[in-house]
Amino acid sequence: MTTFRDIILWRDVKVTAVVFVSGFVFLVCMTQFSLLSVVTAVAMIALIPMLVIRLLFTARSAFMKTEFQHPLNSYLSKDINVSKDRADLIGERAAGYIVDSTVSVRRLFLVEDLADSIKLLVVLYILSYLAQWFSGITLTFIGFIGLFTVPKAYDMYREEINSAMSTIKVAVDDLLDKINAAVPLAKPKPVEDTKKAKAGDEDKDKSA
Repeated sequence: MTTFRDIILWRDVKVTAVVFVSGFVFLVCMTQFSLLSVVTAVAMIALIPMLVIRLLFTARSAFMKTEFQHPLNSYLSKDINVSKDRADLIGERAAGYIVDSTVSVRRLFLVEDLADSIKLLVVLYILSYLAQWFSGITLTFIGFIGLFTVPKAYDMYREEINSAMSTIKVAVDDLLDKINAAVPLAKPKPVEDTKKAKAGDEDKDKSA
């Protein structure tokens, strides 16, 4: 069975080519027509041939006076039910993803870690700058083409890219360390230090 990873890494060239060309044509149509027009047109293109096939087989059965057999019965009879265990697993993963995302958003926007929040600010600034130069459909084109090129390029040149990214990460971490040193954050005192401080205050009260 072909997975999403196999598709974007071009491991099955025929399937990937079909998905890529179909998606690209769909995006081109989106630049000329509204989303509703494109969706309804695609639905009609898929439905009309099925109707023609059904009518032809129905007419042949009536003409030959034979029992009608649906030409696509093998597809109609396929079981597409999701097992309870599979559904529970999907729901558990989705719930975990939502919780983790919510926690991450809260941590970033409430500036729990200064370095991470600064990274988010830089990313948001870059996106706002790109939004001034490119429309949403253009960014979608770039993202779609990147989905079918960047993972493949990374898979082919994994060692070189990892080496370059490690160098960049070290430089960014050094910069963030300097920022953290220049803007120290108020960190909560350890529990032991808090207990010692309270004990010292009690001793002072007793001495008084």
